[in-house]
Amino acid sequence: MDVAACVGATWIGGGVPGTIDLLRRSLAPGGLLLVGEPYWRTVPTTPEALAACGVRSADDYLTLPDLLASFGALGYDVVEMVCATEESWDRYMTPQWLTMRRWADAHPDDELHDEVRGLLATEPQQYAAGARTHFGWGVFALIAR
Repeated sequence: MDVAACVGATWIGGGVPGTIDLLRRSLAPGGLLLVGEPYWRTVPTTPEALAACGVRSADDYLTLPDLLASFGALGYDVVEMVCATEESWDRYMTPQWLTMRRWADAHPDDELHDEVRGLLATEPQQYAAGARTHFGWGVFALIAR
């Protein structure tokens, strides 16, 4: 195989190292790995900021420099990367709220209606306080050394 990819699901291998190990098994020599992974743009330092990001510990992710170094430590060169901006995060998140709103409007008697309405009342603020400020996300193209 010339390309093997895991974009946004490195939990399948128990994290980045294990996922890269799984992907490389399907890759022809000289092939390209694509790994999509979050990273810290700024590391949250308070329990409130960690909660707003939906994580328990700042150790759940690496900073971008540390993530790039981890690829090197695993024996891969980073040959391309495309990273999200705050604005592209907005374009990713906000349509989800619109879908939730439309679903709630169309299903007022559903057992999940109140839960979805509650999320709509809190998620935009939580996102602005957490993910938008602290999270980065990128797709990284890697070639084994």
